[in-house]
Amino acid sequence: MKLLKVIMYNLASLEGEQVIDFESEPLRSADLFSIVGETGSGKSTILDAVCLALYGLAPRFYGADNFDYYHTERPNNDQVLDPDDPRNILRKGTKECFAEVVFLARDGFRYRARWSCSIARINYTRPERRLYRIAVDEAGRTSEKEVEITGGGRQKRGHKNINNEGLDRIIGLDYGQFTRTVMLAQNSFANFVKADDKDKAVLLEKLTGTELYTAVARKIYEFYKEAEAAYNEVFNQVKAFAVHQLSDEKLAEVETRKGELDASFRTLQAELQKLKDQQKWYADLCALEVAFAGEEAKWKQASEKAQNLQPVRDELRMLDEVAPVRDVYQTYMNLQRELKELTEEVGRKQLKCSALEKEEAEKRKLLLDVKENYNVVREKQEQMLPLVTAARKQKVELDTQQATVTRLKEEESLLAKKEELLRKEQAENELQAAELQKRQAEAERMLAELMPHRDMLENKNAVSDRLESLYKAVKRWQKESEDWKKNGIELENQQQVCREEENRLQKSDEELVLCRESIRQKTQALAGVDVEALQQRMADVTKCYTDLERLRKLQAAVMERRKSLSENRLASEQITKELDAAMREMKVLTTEREEINRLLPGLEEAWQLASSRSAEHMRAALKPGEPCPVCGAREHPYAEGIAEVLQPVKEEIARRRKRLTEIEERLDASPGGLRLLCSDLNGKLSALREGTGRLNAELAEAVGEWTTLVVAYPALPADVVRADAPALSALLTAESERIVVQGKQVRAEQNAYQQAQNELTAMRRTYDENQVVCARQREELHRRTVELKQRQGQSEQKRAELQQLERANSDLREALRQKISLPDWEQAFEQDFGKLADRLSDMYDKYREATRVQQESMGLLNERKVASGALEKQVAECLAAMKENKEETAGAVQVYEAKLKTYMQVLGGADPDETERTLKLQLEEAEKQVQLADKAHSEVAESYSRLSGFVKAAEEQYRKKQADCMAAQRGVEDFIMRYNESAEHVGVLSKERLDMCFSPSADWNGKREQVRLADEEVKWCQGQMEARRKAMEAHRDLQVMPLEQSGEDTNPTAVLQEEMQKVQCALDELDKERLQVGGMLMAHRRSVEQMLSAGEELERRRKAYQDWKELNDILGNANGDKFRETAQCFTLRFLIRQANEQLRMLNHRYSLEQVRDSLGIRVIDHDRADEVRNISSLSGGETFLISLALALGLSSLSSRNIPMCNLFVDEGFGTLDSNSLNMVIDALSSLQSMQGKKVGVISHTAEMRERIRTQIRVVKVGSGGRSALEIV
Repeated sequence: MKLLKVIMYNLASLEGEQVIDFESEPLRSADLFSIVGETGSGKSTILDAVCLALYGLAPRFYGADNFDYYHTERPNNDQVLDPDDPRNILRKGTKECFAEVVFLARDGFRYRARWSCSIARINYTRPERRLYRIAVDEAGRTSEKEVEITGGGRQKRGHKNINNEGLDRIIGLDYGQFTRTVMLAQNSFANFVKADDKDKAVLLEKLTGTELYTAVARKIYEFYKEAEAAYNEVFNQVKAFAVHQLSDEKLAEVETRKGELDASFRTLQAELQKLKDQQKWYADLCALEVAFAGEEAKWKQASEKAQNLQPVRDELRMLDEVAPVRDVYQTYMNLQRELKELTEEVGRKQLKCSALEKEEAEKRKLLLDVKENYNVVREKQEQMLPLVTAARKQKVELDTQQATVTRLKEEESLLAKKEELLRKEQAENELQAAELQKRQAEAERMLAELMPHRDMLENKNAVSDRLESLYKAVKRWQKESEDWKKNGIELENQQQVCREEENRLQKSDEELVLCRESIRQKTQALAGVDVEALQQRMADVTKCYTDLERLRKLQAAVMERRKSLSENRLASEQITKELDAAMREMKVLTTEREEINRLLPGLEEAWQLASSRSAEHMRAALKPGEPCPVCGAREHPYAEGIAEVLQPVKEEIARRRKRLTEIEERLDASPGGLRLLCSDLNGKLSALREGTGRLNAELAEAVGEWTTLVVAYPALPADVVRADAPALSALLTAESERIVVQGKQVRAEQNAYQQAQNELTAMRRTYDENQVVCARQREELHRRTVELKQRQGQSEQKRAELQQLERANSDLREALRQKISLPDWEQAFEQDFGKLADRLSDMYDKYREATRVQQESMGLLNERKVASGALEKQVAECLAAMKENKEETAGAVQVYEAKLKTYMQVLGGADPDETERTLKLQLEEAEKQVQLADKAHSEVAESYSRLSGFVKAAEEQYRKKQADCMAAQRGVEDFIMRYNESAEHVGVLSKERLDMCFSPSADWNGKREQVRLADEEVKWCQGQMEARRKAMEAHRDLQVMPLEQSGEDTNPTAVLQEEMQKVQCALDELDKERLQVGGMLMAHRRSVEQMLSAGEELERRRKAYQDWKELNDILGNANGDKFRETAQCFTLRFLIRQANEQLRMLNHRYSLEQVRDSLGIRVIDHDRADEVRNISSLSGGETFLISLALALGLSSLSSRNIPMCNLFVDEGFGTLDSNSLNMVIDALSSLQSMQGKKVGVISHTAEMRERIRTQIRVVKVGSGGRSALEIV
């Protein structure tokens, strides 16, 4: 990679745009340059700009600490930036900034990388990054194409997580490798070579970016602690599990008790279930009796409700009977309503008519008043009109006289001004005449020179047009001649193409004929195939095959279920036998244990009494013939030899105790105990019963599906259960094979038909495609033929046009020879037509200008002479007119004053027009009042007339409707009379009844629905009552065994409830004890299982703990320094190897050597017979060379053999003496020739400025922290 240009804009202290061009002098030819400037001027900003443009990260901000005490609360990152945010580089007070780098990558292309950000009012925008590849074409034009920085991956958010995969591939280095390769920090290696081993490991880790080893060591330590914690966790769990483990004796006792409780619990459960069944039967019977009584009550209630609707039924019957008179009645009611409305309307109209009559009288009076006022105003106007006319006439005369006076005064002023202007014009006229005489003489001289070309110049436009036409015609002839020749060549090529197209079209037509014949033959072959029958056969075969496969599966399922049922039945019988045997044995053992427990306490008590010390003392005190203090007997047969007498008792006690232990072990042993065995057998038996039920359901489902499917196959038996399995399998196999054969045959026929159809489709598609191709070829041939003929005709026409054009050019040239008087014009025309045209135009302009000037001068001189005489005459006339005007003005003023006096006497000075306008307005207003009053009177009179006519019409309509109403009333009354006289009808009909029947508010449909619903309710309730009665009788037929103690007065439910409560109490007590005992057993078993399972986990975790402990003892610890030092020893070995290669290029005198198995470095001085020197014995220059070699070695190591053509060396020269500084500068200068690196040294020391001539100076400009770049 090679940096070519760096552009910075508003970055930190660098204000505005700053450019560093490494391809321009003096940087282009400089092997070594320095970046100099004062402290804080912005030298390091250049390196920040390079890193920002490339990677979006800046060294000065990368890794900065974000302390919590910067802000009291979480800031908005778009307004307040974190210290490690690279947007902090935006110069304060500016709105945007950017960094741009142009570089040459290892793939040979130039790239332009750009980073920018801005601030919009108070929010920072997100940084924007772009990468462009710069390409140069053969013509030297450059173009840019944007390249993905992320390499197609997703761009991460935030200023820390930046995706540079695409850029890393182009450059070959990531950000860390780039900063270690291109930017060397000298002080870091100077500190490194002088530090102890522990500090060297830390420094070397930071310099090489190998923090991985420390992380590995810390992770080993973490894994070790996690393994230790995991092992201790399982170990503690195992200790906790052992708490609930029972001893063997206790376990046997608990298991025995558990078996006894389970047996008693099952017995009570069976008894309770019987009681529940009896209770349920009685409860169901009571519920059925209650339900029957309820349904009976509902039926009675519904019947009563239906009977209560009899009046409604009568009303509905009457409604049906009076239906014939509905229309007459509705007519009668409508007419009555209309008569009432009409009476009210007539009354309202009559009242309104009276009001209109009164209003008409008032309007008529008002009309007479305004007419009288109008006559008064008109008379006044007629009286004033003669005076107004006289005043207007006098005013016109007065205005005319005043205008005459004003005009005369204006004429007097104008005459004075005119005299003055005439005097000035006389002086100017004399000057212009002298000037015109000079111009006339110059023009006559020019015309004399151009006189030989007078004819040509006078016809210049025609000559120029012909000359230009000749030029265009010649050019056109030359161009069209070349085009005609090219067109001839193209015509020959086109004729050849047409011949080839004809041959191809002929071949295509022959192929189409063959293809059409093949299609016809194939279509005839397929016409005889019945496709629908073939498809139906295939569908039938497929269905048969599917059914047979399903039948085969159903047979297998039936056989499997029957086999499973048989196995379950045998297993149930076996388990039942084993359970009965175990129960019998348990019963015998329990009886025996109870007998032993009953007898053993007495035997033990007798043994203890007989063998106690007090009994021995008492036997020893007995004497023959004396009474016993206990029983009073005088004979004492057991006073001596009691041991022999008690020995059988002792043996009996031991035997019974041993037997009791054997019984307990037999009953409660784990495994093998009878109680546990019975529990297991009961569980197995329950599971078998559930499995049997499930298998029976599945068997019934399979048999039902078999019966449904086998209907279509008469050869197969309908009962799959009773059918012979092998024979049925053989039948299914034979039937399947037959169906398969049919299917293969049908499939073969289908495939053959489909193949033929596909072939036919392909042939048709090919034929269509070939036909389209032929049509296109034919169209193309036709188009080409037509085009060829057209072009041939055009070519002939063009040849004729060229010949005609050539003749026209010759004629035009001959005509120009007669017109143009220039001797060498044809030669000039052939050489440069433009110059000839310009020459003619120049001559014409001169001739035309001279002629114009001569003619204008002559005319103007004559005009000046005439004007001079005219001016003298005008002056004399002006003086006479001025005298006459004064006399006329005085007479006009006297006449005006006399007329003004007469005018003031007529109207007192009022304006006649204004007076006449006032009178006219008064008359118009009066006339308007008359019109308004007349219109109002007419409207009221018309309304009155119209309303009177309406009232008369309404009265006539009322009489007609009244007659119709009387007729309708008679019809209704006749119907009522006939209805009441008939004996078939219900009740008496009256007008009120008709009103009620035909009332719009009466809901007769609702009443009909009410009656219908009541009847249906009676029927439904009767059906429900009958159903309840039948259910109650059926339930009585299923009566269970009655209670033995039940009597006539006994409540069975209460007796059953009392018995159930007793049994339930006993069950609850047993269940509590069972739960307690079962909990102890469950806790014991869980403890044993957990200890077994945890044992394996404990061993696994113990092994993992031992492995991590051994690895941690070797490499791991809490801070990771153990593995860090070990790993950095290997890193230092590679670094010294690279540093020695760099050191040999810088100075052959020295080489480096690593102290074995440590981080120590020794310097070998070859000029001193390979003397081993300590780092502390080196001079400043030697130390710098060693440090520089290490830094270059790190650069080479980090670059992964990727050539980097730029190197920036940070400060490190301030303490060097003159000789050392010379050595350093020589060494840095040699890097260009040895490694092709352009080295930039960042320094602010005066010696470096003097020794390195090529400099990038960062110069402070004024105040405010502003800097600018200067390259010298």
